[in-house]
Amino acid sequence: MNVRPYLVVLLGSLVALVAAAIAPPRAVAAGDGAVLERGRYLVQQVGTCVDCHGAGLKGAKLEFLAPGLPVAHFAPRIAGLPHLSAAQGVAYLQNGLLPNGARSRPPMPQYRLHHDDAVAVVAYLKQLR
Repeated sequence: MNVRPYLVVLLGSLVALVAAAIAPPRAVAAGDGAVLERGRYLVQQVGTCVDCHGAGLKGAKLEFLAPGLPVAHFAPRIAGLPHLSAAQGVAYLQNGLLPNGARSRPPMPQYRLHHDDAVAVVAYLKQLR
């Protein structure tokens, strides 16, 4: 029995699996309506970002925190994501690190979002004004 055809198929399958595993995540079109709706859902319903960042996500004082706690007492504006580029915002939501290497202060969660979800959140936030 000639095993060569089987080895070729097996090797080809292995190469395809390795290529899929190391390929960068698929880019999501930021202007896509489904992407924006996913971002809106994640920001409004899952992350409940308005609870800290205020109505319209324009920044708010965190009144619910006791004075003197070693935490952030103001949630910055995230509508429009003015302090981060889109790439920086995606990286931050994936690894929890700001561009300067620091982490956000509590009570901000240290998110580790999937690439497509991070892109959706950033796309949604960037289009807010």
